[in-house]
Amino acid sequence: MTIDQHTDALIFDMDGTMWDAVDTYAEIWNMAFEREGIERRITRDDLLALIGTPIDDIMRHFVPAERVEHLLRVIAELVVTQLPRLGGKLYEGVQKGIATLAQHYKLFMLSNCDELELPIFVRYAGIESHITDTIAYGNTRLRKAENMRLLAEKYHLQHPVYIGDTDGDCNEAHRAGVPFVWMSYGFGTTDKAQLQFDHFSDFVEHFVKLKQPNK
Repeated sequence: MTIDQHTDALIFDMDGTMWDAVDTYAEIWNMAFEREGIERRITRDDLLALIGTPIDDIMRHFVPAERVEHLLRVIAELVVTQLPRLGGKLYEGVQKGIATLAQHYKLFMLSNCDELELPIFVRYAGIESHITDTIAYGNTRLRKAENMRLLAEKYHLQHPVYIGDTDGDCNEAHRAGVPFVWMSYGFGTTDKAQLQFDHFSDFVEHFVKLKQPNK
């Protein structure tokens, strides 16, 4: 798998790649637990240990299986009202960088979150006009590799690249036959990425130059 001037689409993970909203997620989950009379409280570290996992799998670590479906509905309701209000920390250079990259590539977002979070994120980040589409585990109940294939089929993508921050992201990209870019400032590690960047701005510069090979 190679990343070169033929790359036609960039598909972004959200958490650990575009922003850090883990504290907000923990707060929302604890609101849901309190509403449902569950004494369990979760911390940032609890969620970080499971970040990138499908949301219903994460929930099973904290509550009995028979309560998962209902609690996810409660959390979804809270996400609509609380995530836009509480937000998260956009990584430096994301907003400007996405606007620049959109001049050269089709841009997508793909995450293991529920179906509501990616649309909320792109509005919060001010990048809605630059993102062609979003797809999440909550939309399809499929893993990232399958969702990458769905995007590729729907938009006739020939050489997409997935950008994320964990080894799981890398494995899913490769399972889909897609090259992977590791953002090392995120929540995880990997040693199998095709490219690595320590700053979002460096990533943007590299991919802009790919479209200007003689400059």
